[in-house]
Amino acid sequence: LYIISLTMKKYALLSIDVEDWHHCDYFSSIKTNKNYSMLDGLNNFLEIVESHGIPSTLFTLSDVAPLIKDELCNAINNNHEVSSHGVSHKRPLTISKSDFIEELKVSKDSLEDIIGSQVLGYRAPCFNINNELTEELTNTGYKYDSSAMAFSSHPLYGDIDLSFFNKKMDNVYQNEFLTEFELPTTKLLNQNIPISGGGYLRIFPWLLMKKLVSDFLKINQTYFFYIHPFELSNKALPKVDNVSFLTNFRFKHGQTETPKKLNNLIDLLKLNNFEFVTFKSLMEISKKT
Repeated sequence: LYIISLTMKKYALLSIDVEDWHHCDYFSSIKTNKNYSMLDGLNNFLEIVESHGIPSTLFTLSDVAPLIKDELCNAINNNHEVSSHGVSHKRPLTISKSDFIEELKVSKDSLEDIIGSQVLGYRAPCFNINNELTEELTNTGYKYDSSAMAFSSHPLYGDIDLSFFNKKMDNVYQNEFLTEFELPTTKLLNQNIPISGGGYLRIFPWLLMKKLVSDFLKINQTYFFYIHPFELSNKALPKVDNVSFLTNFRFKHGQTETPKKLNNLIDLLKLNNFEFVTFKSLMEISKKT
């Protein structure tokens, strides 16, 4: 068993995919009340991380950015980073390459206009991207991506072949033009499962999540986590008709416990001596290794 060196620096990155509840892909084919917003969860996320003195990365849909302009600008002023999550949460592999390239440009330009600083990172909606499309990231001025996840069981996720990159540290890969951050997974019952993401934090009992993450932290130098505003919102989750029981369960289960679990996760990372940085910061650190 490989155990990381006690002297090796360890890095944790907390991020939020800034989208509203109705952008969830399992609602894309039905009519939803788009006037009902749960974006207040962004403020709750920032309040939690700032109470711990932690910088974070906000992967933001440019369609919702004008609604939260003040929050984004304040986040920048408080050492957080704003990156792109696309325009309107269209999955890249479901649209033409030319439309994808246009989305990359529009999102980057819109966000930079709002926050007044460069946008260097991208995360694909539903991690729905492949190697061919990641090449377009560099062509449109992005420097890093956080869309890789070794979880082929999920029907929406794409597939990035990381053998075309050089491994710089655990879950951090680079080629000449792009840094790729792979979201963490681990083995459970011989299945590769994610141990990052608000959905997994909500649905897994904390004792199970704590065990899985703790074991991962013992043998990995990095840990990346993402969450969504609706999972931290103070508002009641809306009733959605015409969806399956499983979809309702995935959407609603455990929401009220999420803030407590997020604080527990941060405490666990601190206990294991992980340093909290943004994706941009770790990109620069990894280039020097």
